[in-house]
Amino acid sequence: MLQPEIQTMKEIPSSTPVQQQVKPSAEDNLLYVAIKYKTAIIAALVLLLCLGGGIFFWMRQQQTREQEAALQLSRIAPLLDRGEYKTAINGTGKTPGLKKISDEYSGSPSGNMATLLLANAYYSSKDFDSALKVFKSVSLENKDLAAAALAGAGDSYVGKNQLGLAAESYQEASKKAENSVLKAQYLTHAADSYQATNQLQKASELYTKIIADYPGSTGAALAQRSMWKISGKLK
Repeated sequence: MLQPEIQTMKEIPSSTPVQQQVKPSAEDNLLYVAIKYKTAIIAALVLLLCLGGGIFFWMRQQQTREQEAALQLSRIAPLLDRGEYKTAINGTGKTPGLKKISDEYSGSPSGNMATLLLANAYYSSKDFDSALKVFKSVSLENKDLAAAALAGAGDSYVGKNQLGLAAESYQEASKKAENSVLKAQYLTHAADSYQATNQLQKASELYTKIIADYPGSTGAALAQRSMWKISGKLK
């Protein structure tokens, strides 16, 4: 018998595709995204570069602004030391005064300090209305300086003989301050203001608080002395 012819190739079933579909790699996908969205990607990169440059420029500008304010403020310091408050406020010749420095460099550390010094200059000139207005406008991150502005407002109220408002402002200053010596000092001023308006019970409560919370301080010593003075008048 004849041997059947040996099949040299296996028949490929018609249901099986000749070329299998190849799944694209992660690199191919990334390349596809980069090509398809290249315009958006370039735009985003340009935006980031612009933002970075803008932030750098802004920081340089702020630094320059602060240096200018500090320099101008240093020129006013001798006037304050000599008690030439009106000249310090308004400036002289080409030297800008505290009012102009405060306006032009508002928000910078030296600009804010100029505002505080402006308020003090008004107060020292006995212009209590202007001093009070400026003290209330002061914006300072340092809590003790912010407390000093509130205490300055209290001093201005005293100058206007509005002792009830002065006491409230001093109490706010005490709450704001971080330094314990200042806290005691401002509370003492508040208690003294209440005593001056014959609100002896309120004064006594604050004096007692100062003695208890800040023992050994100058404020506590003054509070103890005041307590002895009013003890016989309390009901």
